[in-house]
Amino acid sequence: MAIDLQKINVKFFLAEDAVLSPEDAFRIFSQWIPETTDEVLIDVADYQHVPQGPKTVLVGHEANYTLDNGDGRYGLLYGQKAAAHGSNAERLRSAFTAALKACQRLEQTEDATAKPRFVGAEAVVVINDRLCATNTDATLDEIREDLDAVLDELYDGATTRLDREGDEKQRFAVRVQADGTFDTEVLLSNLGA
Repeated sequence: MAIDLQKINVKFFLAEDAVLSPEDAFRIFSQWIPETTDEVLIDVADYQHVPQGPKTVLVGHEANYTLDNGDGRYGLLYGQKAAAHGSNAERLRSAFTAALKACQRLEQTEDATAKPRFVGAEAVVVINDRLCATNTDATLDEIREDLDAVLDELYDGATTRLDREGDEKQRFAVRVQADGTFDTEVLLSNLGA
């Protein structure tokens, strides 16, 4: 039976010289709640006490947006929660688009102590459903065609490498690395967003 991809998470990393503090993220995410009209955003939670993990979470009905350093590097983690529709490729494209729009929105904010900037050539895709998508090479093989199609569009044909991370006890995660330099504006344009 084919994998029905749901609960897709996508993380883009902040550039090493671009800082977004958890305090800035909290303030900015709080501003997004009344300003956002295309989705329901509910609350902001502070997890600065967690050594490596979520730092600031913007809780939404359809998705969560998290300033995260779970793998030792800060970035924006988009976490789809509502049921996704369409083909698996369409769902992946939608998750990448939502993550990149949030990254771009953070980059364009006037209310940060330092100007955040995201590295577009590297991302992590996580399927937050161990029952649906076990963290095995077989899962990667099953979704590779759809993921490759979206990545080919996202990176405009540039060479990409996929590396599955973790073991079977963890959620399915694959690190994506593309040859070249890509910013959020270019990536969103490549996706037609």
